[in-house]
Amino acid sequence: LLVLLGFFGCAPKAISPIPMKEYGKIEQSGNTCLMVLLRGIGGDYTDFEKYGLIEEVRSRDMSIDIIVPDAHYGYYKTESIAVRLKEDVIDPARARGYQEIWLAGFSMGGLGSLFYLRDNPGEIDGVMLISPFLGWDSILKEIEIAGGIKNWHPENSKVSDWQFLIWSFVKNYTSNPERHPPIYLGYGDSDSLAGRASQTLGNALDHNHVFSIPGGHDYPTFKALWSEHLNKLQSQDGSKP
Repeated sequence: LLVLLGFFGCAPKAISPIPMKEYGKIEQSGNTCLMVLLRGIGGDYTDFEKYGLIEEVRSRDMSIDIIVPDAHYGYYKTESIAVRLKEDVIDPARARGYQEIWLAGFSMGGLGSLFYLRDNPGEIDGVMLISPFLGWDSILKEIEIAGGIKNWHPENSKVSDWQFLIWSFVKNYTSNPERHPPIYLGYGDSDSLAGRASQTLGNALDHNHVFSIPGGHDYPTFKALWSEHLNKLQSQDGSKP
C-alpha cells in the first residue's frame, strides 16, 4: 500500500472524526453548494481564514458554504485521508442536504483531492487544484520521456508507490474526462516544488481549465490563484457554484 510523503518524516496524529471548521451551514444559509478546502503540509487549517481566502468567497456573495477539515499530513501517512473525508465530511454533508460539493486542494491538499476522486468516483461535482504536489522528478521524467500522460504506459513504470497510483488515475481521468467531474488547475510559473507536476497535469487537461500566474509555492501565490479560480468559475455559465 501507500507510503505517502515519507520524505517529510514525523506527522501529527490522525484522529477520527477529523476536526473541521465550518463557514456557513445549510440549516441557516439555505445554500445547497458546499466547498471543502484541503490544506497543504505546512501551516494550519485555520490559515484559510487567517490569510483571507474565506473572505475572498464572501466578498463575491457566492451562494456556497465552506468546510475546512484539519487534513494534515498524518492522514496521508496513515492512508486515511479519503476515508475520513468521506465518512466525516462528504457523506454527512450530503445527508444534511448539500446537492453540490466541490473540493479545493492546496499543495498536498491537491493530492488528497485526486485520491478522493480516485477512491470515490461520482461523489464530487468539481475540483479546484492550487499548486498541487503530485510527486517527485522520477515519475515526471518517465511521463515526459513518453511524450505526456496520454502516451505514458503505467505498466512500464519504475515507480511503484503513491506517485504511480495518482498518475495512473490521472491517465484514466484524461482518457475518459466525460466520466469524471471537471478539474480546474492553477499554479505559479516559478513554483519549484509543484510547478513541474502542474505543467505535466495541465498539458493533459482541458486547456480552458488550466492557468498559471507569476509566483512560487507560497501563501501570496496561493491566495492569488484562489482568487483567479473564483473569478473563472463565476464567469463560466454552468460552472458557478
